[in-house]
Amino acid sequence: MLTRPLHPSHKAPEIREIRISRDGPGQNTWRWSVWQGSILVTRSPAGFAGPKAAYEVDRRVLIR
Repeated sequence: MLTRPLHPSHKAPEIREIRISRDGPGQNTWRWSVWQGSILVTRSPAGFAGPKAAYEVDRRVLIR
């Protein structure tokens, strides 16, 4: 397969990473966040009971 290099005026799309992490002790302390490189793009407005719950909400909210 042949590929053509990008024109200098075109930028490659920046990769966004979705992270699910614990925000503190207790219940509802898991949150999702979207990162672009080292910059925080957005974060879940509320905590969730566990990583699976955060992932499920993430799927419904972010993947539209």
